[in-house]
Amino acid sequence: MAAPRPRALLISVDNSDACESAVKWAMDNLYQEGDEVHLIHVIPRLQLAATYGAPPVDFLPYQDPTAYEQLIKASEDFIARRALTHIGSITPQPVVHIVKYEIDTDSIGNVICKKAEELEAVVTVLARHSKSRLQEFFLGSVTNYAVHHCKRPVLVHSS
Repeated sequence: MAAPRPRALLISVDNSDACESAVKWAMDNLYQEGDEVHLIHVIPRLQLAATYGAPPVDFLPYQDPTAYEQLIKASEDFIARRALTHIGSITPQPVVHIVKYEIDTDSIGNVICKKAEELEAVVTVLARHSKSRLQEFFLGSVTNYAVHHCKRPVLVHSS
């Protein structure tokens, strides 16, 4: 008989104090020895457009590889500084998913939900970010999208 598949924990990360707190909380309260820890960071197309100085209508046919690499490096740096320091040495090692995707929060939430399904995550952890009602109306909420659309369990950490 085959060994049972390890549990997969998916933690959405960004460069915020709320995210850092959520990672620490998840490792202290949800992680069990042998769990697979997956960190996901979605780079919105708007951020790519700002980096390249072009409107976010579509991806540019030619992307400056240096600017793109700097964007990925910046993501890796804050993930190492804000998330991996709270995970420590675990086996198996955590997996980091850096995904380039659409501009709106529904699309970012959709990427996170799809990754949770793909991994058959036992839980997806998202940090609650403090936005005013007006900001949420215009900008949306990745957390709100995930809570209402994920087919896997979602935990919203409020620091």
